[in-house]
Amino acid sequence: MGTIVTSALGERASVLVLADDFDLTDEGESRIGAEHRDADDGPIAVETHAAAPEEVDDERLADADVAVVTDEAGLDRIRSADRVGPVIAYVDDPADPTATDPHVDAVAGSPAALSETVSWLLARDRRSVVRSEPTRTPSRIEQLNAGMTEIAAVRSVDEAYRAAIAVADQVFPTYQAVVAVRDGAWIEPVVASSGTPVEDCNRVRVGAGVAGRTVQTGDVSVAPNPNPESRFGTLLTVPVGDDVVFQLATDETHGDAEFDDADRRLAELLASHLEETLDRISVTETLRTERDRLLALFTNVPDPAIAYDYVDDEPIVRQVNDAFEETFGYDAETVLGESVDDYIVPPDAEPEAGDLNERLRRGENVRREVTRTTADGPRHFILHVIPIHLDASNAAGYAIYTDVTDRREREETLRRQNERLDEFASIVSHDLRNPLSVAEGYVDLVRETGEVDRLDAAAEAIDRMDELVADLLSLARQGRAVGETESVSLTAVAREAWSSVETGTATFAVESEAVVEANRTRLRELFENVFRNSVEHGRESPADDLSVSVGTLDEEDGDAGFYVEDDGTGLPEADVDRVFESGFTTDDSGTGLGLAITKRIAEAHGWTVHALAGGDGGARFEFRTS
Repeated sequence: MGTIVTSALGERASVLVLADDFDLTDEGESRIGAEHRDADDGPIAVETHAAAPEEVDDERLADADVAVVTDEAGLDRIRSADRVGPVIAYVDDPADPTATDPHVDAVAGSPAALSETVSWLLARDRRSVVRSEPTRTPSRIEQLNAGMTEIAAVRSVDEAYRAAIAVADQVFPTYQAVVAVRDGAWIEPVVASSGTPVEDCNRVRVGAGVAGRTVQTGDVSVAPNPNPESRFGTLLTVPVGDDVVFQLATDETHGDAEFDDADRRLAELLASHLEETLDRISVTETLRTERDRLLALFTNVPDPAIAYDYVDDEPIVRQVNDAFEETFGYDAETVLGESVDDYIVPPDAEPEAGDLNERLRRGENVRREVTRTTADGPRHFILHVIPIHLDASNAAGYAIYTDVTDRREREETLRRQNERLDEFASIVSHDLRNPLSVAEGYVDLVRETGEVDRLDAAAEAIDRMDELVADLLSLARQGRAVGETESVSLTAVAREAWSSVETGTATFAVESEAVVEANRTRLRELFENVFRNSVEHGRESPADDLSVSVGTLDEEDGDAGFYVEDDGTGLPEADVDRVFESGFTTDDSGTGLGLAITKRIAEAHGWTVHALAGGDGGARFEFRTS
């Protein structure tokens, strides 16, 4: 036999908790307990203290019989100490890095587990046994603590049940153990001790039998087996969460063994470890399911999307989906680890992107319309950025780009159409009403007086209305595409237009042989309106001299085009910016639509038009085609 060597523990022991916010009490009682008992050596009185890790010196740490850590700060203090006793990690998750550190001797996840583990370590160190042979059999609390590691290491529910039964077979060798799980209205046995087939364990309804009542009430019970035909006698039943029970049963093959307080305490501790493991597995499986679901959504969403980490005021790409690669033209390997702004934000949008990044830094949820550079050029997107943690600085998150370019173009087309409708309504309600009233007045006058020569004035009013209607129809067509284009001679089309306008004594010259890509009919209409404007507004009276010319613009900064210029009275300086507005005219008899139609024809071709003073003081209209 070996010799028992007593340690220096004595009758009083100390436990030091390395945490500055640790509550030493739990519902009015000590988390660790004031006295611990070992079956062989009697009671051990315990004093418990808590202190911030940085406030504990080496001497105080060495004097502690047991040290308890709750986080990495406590572990750092343990690692830097010259000497330290046994260490317990008091954490919720047995897989936590604090629990798996090599400096840790045991793990506890609840106040009850912490108290039991302190008892085990104090008793172990109190004995400090040196035996030659035979080797001392570990106590049941030692076996249970050793089994905690096995239970904590499992990764599935079935493994957890089997591990719990394996530990029970070691800690309770004279009893039979079973784990039963709620399945609807029934409690179904799923795993039992070796030598006890699960099929021999009866299932019961929730609320019936010992296991059924325990699931319903959540209370621990010690009761006789209600099944007289079973070989099992007394049942110790412990709830494991809401839907699982752990049972120990006395076996007639072991005589009249009965459960004592130690059995009950150890069974509850084992059930507590199993519950913690099941909760961890449940959370892990839920997170894994959500992660897989989110990954599938992220990958298959039709809009471009990125997952980012916000680092040093930049959204750093962590992952992109297929739609991002296709839309923006960059494969994942190119942009991973890079700031997405460097690849898709156009230079003129950098201030807007900086403001957006500032909002991301504050952890805000952002929804904004932006312009981004794609593989097909600039396009408009609704950018929706969702941080994983709102109101958290430097948060990671997701950004989704929904292309709204086509919608924007439709909205712009609709806006222009509405503007034309407003123009038409204004012209119809005002300009057409005047000649219509004049015509009606003269017709009524002829009826009253019989003076038919007054019908000439009515006819003039009708002619005026006809002119307005023609202009309105022309204006309405300008919102449409120009149709097919071709290479046409600027000289030929300009001369055709001049010949169709009543120009009186005005002279005309073409100073260009240029060819332009245009719709011939619409280009002729453009010239007709500009020529008519010069003839009608460029001179004080029809007898005054007027010269109109057409020429080619000098190419500047890549621009090309043509101009129409006259040497008449010129444009009113105060109104030069309004000459292309519908209805604007300086002549009471004018419709104010000619130059508006001109601008619409130019825009339909993709050209721009500008009005400015001519070289001889007249009016000049420049059309830039590129």
